[in-house]
Amino acid sequence: MKTSFFHILSLILVGLVLLSTQTQNVHAGRANASSKSKASLKAAAAAAAEPRELSSAQMAAAGAFATAFGVTIMHPVDTIKTLQQSNEGIGLNMIAATNKIMKDGGVGALYSGLGPYVTSDGFAGAFKFATYEVLKKWIKETIPEEHYGKALYVAAAAAFLASSVVLVPGELLKQRLQMGQISSVRQGIPKIFKSEGILGFYAGYSGVCLRDIPYTMLELGIYDNLKQSIINFKNRNAVKGEERPGGQLDELLAAAISGGITGFLTSPLDNIKTKLMVDAGYNGFFDCLFKTAKTNGVPSLFAGSAARVAWLMPFTAIYLPVYEIVKRKMAEVPVMPGPLGVKGGHMKNRNMGRAFRRPMQQPYTRYSGSVCF
Repeated sequence: MKTSFFHILSLILVGLVLLSTQTQNVHAGRANASSKSKASLKAAAAAAAEPRELSSAQMAAAGAFATAFGVTIMHPVDTIKTLQQSNEGIGLNMIAATNKIMKDGGVGALYSGLGPYVTSDGFAGAFKFATYEVLKKWIKETIPEEHYGKALYVAAAAAFLASSVVLVPGELLKQRLQMGQISSVRQGIPKIFKSEGILGFYAGYSGVCLRDIPYTMLELGIYDNLKQSIINFKNRNAVKGEERPGGQLDELLAAAISGGITGFLTSPLDNIKTKLMVDAGYNGFFDCLFKTAKTNGVPSLFAGSAARVAWLMPFTAIYLPVYEIVKRKMAEVPVMPGPLGVKGGHMKNRNMGRAFRRPMQQPYTRYSGSVCF
C-alpha cells in the first residue's frame, strides 16, 4: 500500500513537471486582424508579453486554489499523522496507523475531516498569500537588497497571523473528525459551541501559532531564498542582461526541499498542537510539552514526524508550484476593455462612436445582420 501511494504521488509530481514545461504563449491579437503590419504585430506581442500586476484579490484566489488542491491530494497522510500523534496512536508506525484507520472506518476514514479542512485551509491560503505578496512587494521597494532575504521571514510570519483566524477552527474540526470525536461538521459545531463556547473553536490556538509561525517563516522564507539561490547558480556564468529566469522545475525542487526541512523541524510543535486539540488533561502548550516528554520520553515529541515529512514534502512540492503557475497564467490574461471599448473614464476614448461603427463595416462579420436591440 505504501509503495502504491508513493508511486501514485510520483506520477502526480511528474505530471505537474511535464505540464509546467509548456511554453508561455501570449496571444498578440485576433487571427483575422489582417490590416496590421508585421512591425505592429511584433510590438503588440512584446507589449502583451509583459505580465500585468495582479491585485490582492487575484493573489488570494491563486493561493486559495493552490492550497485546496494540495490539501485534497495529501489529506490521507495527514489523517495517519494525526492518529500517530494522539494518545490513541502512541507507538504506531505509518503502516500500523493506516491499518487501524482502515479497520475502524474503511478507506473513506482516511478522508475524514477533508471538507472543513479544504474550506478553512483554502480561505487561510487566500489570506496568507495575499498578505505575503503585498508585504514582499513593500519589502522589495523599501528594504535594502542585502536585508531582503531576512525580511521575507518576517513577512511570512505576518502572513500566517493574518490567516490563523480562519485556519484554526477548520483545523480543530478536521482533527476531531479524524479521531471520531464528532461524527460530522453539522453535529460538531453546535456540540463544541454548547460545551466550550465560541473560544472552543480556538482550542489549541497557542499550539497552532507556536507551530505555524515558525513553519510559515521557514516554508516561505526557505522557498523564496532557495529558489533565488538556484536561479543565481544557473546564471553564475551568464552575461549581464542575458540571465535565464527560473523555471517550474526549479520551483518544484525548492518547494520539495523547503517542505521536507520545515516539516521535520516543526514536528514536535505539530505534535503538541494535535494533543491540545484532541486529547484532554492539558493546561496550555507548555504543560502539554512537559507532560508528554515526562510520560513518554523526549523522542515521543517526534511521533508522526515521518508521516509529517511524507505529507509536507510532496504537499509543498505541489501547492507552491501550482500557486506560481496560477499566478503566471492570471498575469498573462489581458485586461479586456468593457463592452463599450472603454478602459478608463469618459475621456479615455474620444472615438467611441467609431468603435461602435467598426464591426458593422468589416466584411468578415458574418452575423452583423442578426444583431437585435
